[in-house]
Amino acid sequence: MTVAIDINHLRTRALRQLLGHLDSSTTDLVPEIAGSAAPHFADPVRAELERDRVFGTVPFIAAHSSEIAHRNDFVTVELPRNKVILIRQRDGGVKALINSCRHRGAELVTEESGRCRLFSCPYHRWSYGPSGELRTVTLEDTFGEFDRSQYGLVEIPAEERHGFIWVVDDPNRSIDVAEWLGAEMDAIMASYDIGDLVSIDPHTYRRPTNWKILQDGFLDNYHVKYAHPNTAGKMLHTNAVALEDYGRSFWFLTARKTLDQFIGHDVEWDESMEAHTIESCFLGPNTMLLKHATHFELLTFRPVGADPNQAIMQMRIMAPSVEASGLEPEHWRKRWAKNWGLLIAILHDEDFPILDGSQRSMNNLDAGPMLLGRNEIGSHLFRRLIDDLIGSPQ
Repeated sequence: MTVAIDINHLRTRALRQLLGHLDSSTTDLVPEIAGSAAPHFADPVRAELERDRVFGTVPFIAAHSSEIAHRNDFVTVELPRNKVILIRQRDGGVKALINSCRHRGAELVTEESGRCRLFSCPYHRWSYGPSGELRTVTLEDTFGEFDRSQYGLVEIPAEERHGFIWVVDDPNRSIDVAEWLGAEMDAIMASYDIGDLVSIDPHTYRRPTNWKILQDGFLDNYHVKYAHPNTAGKMLHTNAVALEDYGRSFWFLTARKTLDQFIGHDVEWDESMEAHTIESCFLGPNTMLLKHATHFELLTFRPVGADPNQAIMQMRIMAPSVEASGLEPEHWRKRWAKNWGLLIAILHDEDFPILDGSQRSMNNLDAGPMLLGRNEIGSHLFRRLIDDLIGSPQ
């Protein structure tokens, strides 16, 4: 069933709520403080459950559509269960193929991206077409007879929707992104037209940190002025969030300090408010999408296999292309290089040291029970989803 979302009505309601929070030094809250425990971030048994019951069960984003814009374009992606090749097909569709030769298991592709009409194994030169079919068995007369149709590359479910390539990291599953998102969030995502944008120089980071600690760090509006006093803390308000909970995902609005000029006014949302707010979506199970006035940012987090102490974080900036922006190519390049420079500086100098240290602390054997405050609403909802998926209590 299609659900119509009046996105500006949603924004106006959240904007008024947010201004009320700024005026009274409040924020959206959950009913109760919750407990938290170090083993949730360091236990290999739980990590294995997350690998299989989260990433092997539900859809999550693996790439932006523009990263494989043309026929035979591919990118390679390390997922929690499998390393895969995402490749654009002849008919315009996308497939996600496990990057492993069906002969002796050699890795077929080592490049991060490219364009290829034939994948050739470096070990014995077996080859596969872009759709994964086995094309060539070298010295076939001496190899022996077998059913070649059963030995194409293994495929995991993939779907292109809202400008992204989504996957479920298990070949025995199916995928339905709209059903997973739910009608409200699917409608919000459709309103953004992210498929019309291009992904600009995506960055991948491998960190010695549990993926949930990384995800928590980018759901958290409570830390901004404390962890980022000389950067984001100068521009953004701390501990002020207006949130809409859609079950497996949620939408929320936070404030730049320039929004203060509207406190006490009866406001309606219009495009000018984009300069004073940040609109964000948590797309369960592992993604943050941030809408800015000129672009979107996407942050995804996933474990490395079942290692609770290793994670992969990917960041993307998605913006109008050079042609669509109307900017001169050199101006366009300088704008996004500057934007990336600021993001990377904050990550490396401020976020990563704290989050990496948190993971080291989670491996203390006697860290003691911890707490999650009522004001940490995004982290509560994130934990609720992961606990539901792995089948353990909160």
